[in-house]
Amino acid sequence: MQNRNARQQVQDVYTQLQTCKNNLNQAVNSVEKQQNKVQIQNTIAAIDNAISTANRTLSNYQE
Repeated sequence: MQNRNARQQVQDVYTQLQTCKNNLNQAVNSVEKQQNKVQIQNTIAAIDNAISTANRTLSNYQE
């Protein structure tokens, strides 16, 4: 396994968060109970925050 530097690891997390958000969006579109929809939407909001934070980390990363 190839060693990855910190920036590459943050990039991997960013990509995984995007995948999580896509999956949650699919879930929110198929959920039936309103209370479950709200919970998924709350999770999406938290993921959005994490995506923004990871993006700032990547943007401000100093080599």
